[in-house]
Amino acid sequence: MFPVNRRIFSRNVFLRRLSRKDAEDYAGLLQKNRDFIEKWFPPLPESLDVARASDWILDEHLQWKRGERLDLGVFLATSGELVGRIALHSISYGIQRSAGVSYWISRSNAGKGIITEALATICSLAFEELLFHRIWLNIPSDNRPSLAVARKLRFRQEGCQAKALFLDGKWRDTIVLAMLEEEYNELAETWIKKKYLGV
Repeated sequence: MFPVNRRIFSRNVFLRRLSRKDAEDYAGLLQKNRDFIEKWFPPLPESLDVARASDWILDEHLQWKRGERLDLGVFLATSGELVGRIALHSISYGIQRSAGVSYWISRSNAGKGIITEALATICSLAFEELLFHRIWLNIPSDNRPSLAVARKLRFRQEGCQAKALFLDGKWRDTIVLAMLEEEYNELAETWIKKKYLGV
């Protein structure tokens, strides 16, 4: 359904699954952005070598085979440089047909609209190809840049969870935002006009 070599393009980025040949670039990206990432994600291991990154990539492939999550790299369309990650996680079929989304971007590429395009693109994949009914985000309430991305794409706020995630040494409140397939259908044309979606 989503082969390793498939690329999904938007105006400035493309998304694809990582392979073992990406392990060195992935390990380097994590190491360079460790302090930037760990504020919002679980702590990374002390050793971030190519072998560990390769093992993580293999595990991502197994999780996709099991239908649990789909992890994609965020690449610059012009250079092909890996600059971040985005994932559909907590995938649930059956009566829910839903998935959560998580994402991060390198410090040097933050604030450039790259993750906005990546989020719009993965939403298009989720609703139009994977036929999900609901996509949701669970974002720490003090992660203003991430909240701004979701709100730019008009994700609807559903509520707040008190002390829901233990990150960076403390419990953090989170904001739950979501989008339904009918909401996406109404927004997609606007996203295209604003160049968040499409090439």
